[in-house]
Amino acid sequence: MKILFYSIRPYLRKRYLTFLALLAIVLAPVMLKRTGAIKSWTSDRRLTVMTPHNETIQRELGAAFIDYWEKKTGESLYIDWRVPGGSNEIRMVLDSLYQAADKRVADGDGDGGIGVDVLFGGGQLFFEQEQQKGRLVELNVFAEQVDLFANSSIPASFTGEPFYDDEKQWVGVCLSQFGIVYNEDGLRAIGVEAPKTWDDLADPAYFGKLALADPTKSGSVAKAFEMLVQQKMHDRLKNIQQQPGEPMDKAIARTKREGWTDGIRLIQKIAANARYFTDSATKIPHDVAQGDAVAGICIDFYGRTYNQRFMQPDGSSRVGWVAPVGGTSLSVDPVAVLRGAAEPELAQEFVSFLMSERGQLLWNGQPGSSIGTNKRALRRLPVRRDLYIPENLAQFTDPEAMPFENSGDFVYDPELTQNVFGSLRFIIRVMCMDSHDELKSAWKSLIDADFPVRAMAIFNDVSEVSYEKAQHEIKRAIESGSKIDLVEQSIRKGTVFRVNFSKVKNMADKGR
Repeated sequence: MKILFYSIRPYLRKRYLTFLALLAIVLAPVMLKRTGAIKSWTSDRRLTVMTPHNETIQRELGAAFIDYWEKKTGESLYIDWRVPGGSNEIRMVLDSLYQAADKRVADGDGDGGIGVDVLFGGGQLFFEQEQQKGRLVELNVFAEQVDLFANSSIPASFTGEPFYDDEKQWVGVCLSQFGIVYNEDGLRAIGVEAPKTWDDLADPAYFGKLALADPTKSGSVAKAFEMLVQQKMHDRLKNIQQQPGEPMDKAIARTKREGWTDGIRLIQKIAANARYFTDSATKIPHDVAQGDAVAGICIDFYGRTYNQRFMQPDGSSRVGWVAPVGGTSLSVDPVAVLRGAAEPELAQEFVSFLMSERGQLLWNGQPGSSIGTNKRALRRLPVRRDLYIPENLAQFTDPEAMPFENSGDFVYDPELTQNVFGSLRFIIRVMCMDSHDELKSAWKSLIDADFPVRAMAIFNDVSEVSYEKAQHEIKRAIESGSKIDLVEQSIRKGTVFRVNFSKVKNMADKGR
């Protein structure tokens, strides 16, 4: 028996250690959340917020509001942050929760609430869609802080973008711009200057060096591509020329189509330079900072955050961010109170706090300053233009930004591209992502052959995704709700581009 015991002990020891490892994996999340859970149980009030915002924003703004609420009421507060993912993931979660809530109401059981009080962040278009679904309620801040809106401290719109809605159910709390994040060391390695425009990213020197995100997974990334297309359409419209005997309305329509084509061709070239399309927009500035990519398209605060993270004592940083000249608008990241909120008073107070001077200055105040955060800079810009005064700017992390003065000459025109926003996302997927390997291979052959004219003519043929088809054929397939129609469109158009890219490569390899 003793011999048998010693012969099996190593086996039992291995099983025992495996069991402990599995137990640790199961219990780790519980143990890590124990402190938060205890605070939740012992707090007087609980506010539930659904958001795509990162942990730094949650921690800094959450701590500031908790402190404000406890000083005002004497009540302790716990904020339950819910982060399903980006705006697309949040949309799906809200759809599911509200469908279940509406069914409970129809069955005579429930008040229509979903257990979430506040929707915080995700972009103006996302909030407009949720409002149209009847999921938002009127905000008290419009009545409590009338002067902010009456005196244009918060304008109704700027650079063509709405800053709050007519029904007063959502309001922008901070500003956003789309642009280019880049690595200074990487730029030197490929021999180019820091990018200034969207067109710069089509430079063949960037081949295999760009980081892009999937616009079908990220609404903010799709918005950046929309800005690029709109800039090309604006450029054409600024220099519109009527053809002999052509009515002006026909000339305008033709010019819009030409501008759309210019934008789609530029996207195709930028995509051809890309290493990848990631599902996570936050991966782009990370990879650029690490040198895994030279540049990428991202929202301003991602770029500024990494610029800050790698800042040297002399003020230099290997990571830079730029708003493309004349190629991006100034939009807002909103907040709203959800229908059926369990804590409607608290939710409204949270919105009012975010719009207050204290709540606004946290977005760009230097950590540790009288107006700033506790530990980490948020590197975002307040929506209230009345706060851009010398006393505050002296304590800003980005005092030079001055968004209301340095917004460029770009004005977003929803009539140009808003109705084909979904079509644009579809186009980028079938033209650039589904056939990315073929696209890169064709582009590489063009570069090596110094862009032979006939091969480039085929590469530039994007008639399969023309402005007219985006407005009708593609949009109709997307809005039909039929997955079969959408798949057929994807296959048909994807095949056209794959065949074209194959032709381009063969012709370029032969120098034609």
